[in-house]
Formats: sequence, C-alpha cells, structure tokens
Amino acid sequence: MDTIRDSFRKGFNSAPIMAVVGIAVGIILGLLYGWVIAPVDFVDGDITQLRDDLKTDYLRMVIDSYAINQDLKLAEERYDRLGEEASSFLSEIEFNPSGQLVSDIDTFRAVMEVTSLADELEEIAPEEKPGNNILKWALLITIVLAGALVIRYFLGKRSPGRSAPKNAVGMAQDITAKIDPTDFGDREESPPMHQFVTTYVLGDNLFDDSFSIESAAGEFLGECGVGISEAIGVGEPKRVTAFEVWLFDQNDIKTVTKVLMSGHAFYDEAIRSELEKKGEPVLADPGVEFVLATNNLRIIGRVMDMGYGEGPLPEESFFDRLSIELSVWPDDGASESEPFDFDEF
Repeated sequence: MDTIRDSFRKGFNSAPIMAVVGIAVGIILGLLYGWVIAPVDFVDGDITQLRDDLKTDYLRMVIDSYAINQDLKLAEERYDRLGEEASSFLSEIEFNPSGQLVSDIDTFRAVMEVTSLADELEEIAPEEKPGNNILKWALLITIVLAGALVIRYFLGKRSPGRSAPKNAVGMAQDITAKIDPTDFGDREESPPMHQFVTTYVLGDNLFDDSFSIESAAGEFLGECGVGISEAIGVGEPKRVTAFEVWLFDQNDIKTVTKVLMSGHAFYDEAIRSELEKKGEPVLADPGVEFVLATNNLRIIGRVMDMGYGEGPLPEESFFDRLSIELSVWPDDGASESEPFDFDEF
C-alpha cells in the first residue's frame, strides 16, 4: 500500500503533470473571472466596426432620415462616420435600392458630393469675413455646382456589366413599351380611334396619367386617364389599393369614373362602400374589361397586366404593378345605363 501511495505522489510531483494541472486551473479561473466575475464590456465602438451589410443598412437609415428632416449637417456627420468606404456603400445602395425611393438616394448623393467639394475648396481658399468678396463666393458656388454635375455625369456611366437601377417611372415605361394593343377585329368592332396604355409600378407615389382625345381632324373631344384613388397602410412608398379610371367628354361636359380595386378592397365592405362614392367598383384581374361611356364617347378599359405586392399587409391588398389599356370610340349608342355586353363576342 505504501508503495502505491509513493508512486502516486511521485507522479503528481512530476513537472509535466504539474504543468498540465496548472494550465487547466488557470484556464478555468480565467474563464470564471472573464465571463462571470468581471465580463468584458465593449464601449465606444464606431460604425466602421460593423459588418458590411450592417453598414449598408445604417446608410439606408441615414438617407431616409435626411429625406424626412433635411438636416444637412447631421446627414454629413452620419455619412462621415463610415469613413473612406462611405462612397462605395452609397454606390451599392444605388445599384440595389431595395424599396427605397431612387430620388431620395440620388438627392443624398448629390448633396454629399456638393458638400465634399465645398469642404475641399474651403481648405484651399482662406476664410473671409461675411459680406466681403461677394464675387469670389459667387464664383465658388458656381464651381461647386459645376463640379457636382460633372461628377454625376461620370458616375452615371456605369461599367458595361452593371447597369444603374431604374426608378418606378422608368420601369413602368419599359413595361408599357412591351405591351401589344388589343386587336378588336375578331369582335366585329371598328378599330378604335385611340388606344392608350399606361402602367403603374410600386414606388410611383405621384402616378396620374391622362390622355387627350381628338378626332381625326384634330378636334379636341375630351380626355381620359388613370390615377391613384386610395392607398393602404403607412410609410413609403404608397401601397395603392385602388385606382380611378375616368373619361371626360368635352361636348357633354361630363366625367364618368370607375374605381379599379384590389381583391382586398373589393371584398372589404368598409373600403368598398367608401370607394363607391368615387365611382362604380371594378375588381382588378388580368384581362378584365369595363366600359366608360358618355353621350359622345365610349371607352373599353382592359387590365393588360398586374401583380400584387408582398409585405406586412393583407393578401392582395396593394398593387406591385398594373397596366391598363384604354380604347376610345365615338359613342355608338352605348351608355352607362346600357353596359357593353362582352359575352356577345
């Protein structure tokens, strides 16, 4: 028994074993102190320590804040916190707006460029007392604005592999250009004297398109158009849940209106009853047709293309895009009281 005890004692007293035991005890005590007794608190970090995706999110918030409060000094201070990488993150947002208004992003870029140029010129030119050298300051402002325009021009020339994003209006124009007008020949209809197509894309908060109706001789007969009738939810961009489609007859001094509704608006009694005050409700659906008629003009409206947006709102409650065709004829006797019968075709 004594021999065994001596063997254990000699083993524990050996240098390698004692070293291992010491390291293990040290690690345990260090972890206990560092994580339980006195954990490390990270303070006074800055934006440059964030991940790249978080830096981009931060800059998006800076842009939104400036668009709302127009505080240039605060926006410049926040922008400068990103350091030398600020411009590259702004370029990334320009290439991928991800729901932000392109106009807000472009305005922010232009303001930051002008401010940067002004700071550089201020370092070169000695500071003057207010009221002195008016001509010099006028020249300085001119140089700054000209420089900003030049920078915007060259920034607009993207590399061939990457094209700049289009805003909602530009996207809508592209969609409209690809839509073929309806052929009414198989309906035993005379060709319409006008066929107009207009497209709304989410983000175009000011969408309101109108068209002049003229006779073959150039006589003004009236106007027609499509505009936003009702939005749903809060925040930007507007989530449009209904559009007004209207026809004005110059000779009848009359405007007729129909309200093209999303599925949610059409089947929600409260929303529908409110919108019915503006015009007869029509459920928007791909290919659906409706008629607007006065004593002298008749329009067949047709939904050429549409899609609903996605987000924290009821399903089918707002439009991501909507293309409408308005085909115009001189009235042949149809009226709002005698709706056009599409089944006969």
